[in-house]
Amino acid sequence: KQWYQRRVRGFLQAGGRSGILPGCFGLVNTKFKTPVFSLLFVMVASTVFISFGNVFKLINTASFTSFAFTTLCAVGLLVMRRTLPDIPRPVKVSLFFPVSTAVMGLYLFVIPWITNWSMCLLWTGLTLAGVPVYFVCVRGVYRPSSFIKLSDSWTNFMGKLLNSE
Repeated sequence: KQWYQRRVRGFLQAGGRSGILPGCFGLVNTKFKTPVFSLLFVMVASTVFISFGNVFKLINTASFTSFAFTTLCAVGLLVMRRTLPDIPRPVKVSLFFPVSTAVMGLYLFVIPWITNWSMCLLWTGLTLAGVPVYFVCVRGVYRPSSFIKLSDSWTNFMGKLLNSE
């Protein structure tokens, strides 16, 4: 479970720094140099999920979502290689890696649908529920000034509370 918490809090911190998530996710403690808010968020979310079941459900759902997006990234890389073959690639990788990742990821994504379709349906629904939030809050399609003020004030408050910047 610890490897997953470290990876997720890193994703949250990167999202907070780049503006995809509220800025409070990008806060780093000045003394310990750790993303405290992201860590607290992951701990609370994990505790909530575990309270509704056991730790294996949490691991299975996290793995399902992770495999789904890893597979999408590998397939996206293959599509980009086919449609945009001349774009510069800073890191050149053999086709073996994205193809094998896509095949294994597809297998690891499909098997849970057969064995535990209700969990897959729930997490797919929760993931798709984030799409309108992304277009409204992140892409700037509709980003009210009150939302921006609230986000900024929350980030400032959490920065002072957690001794972070």
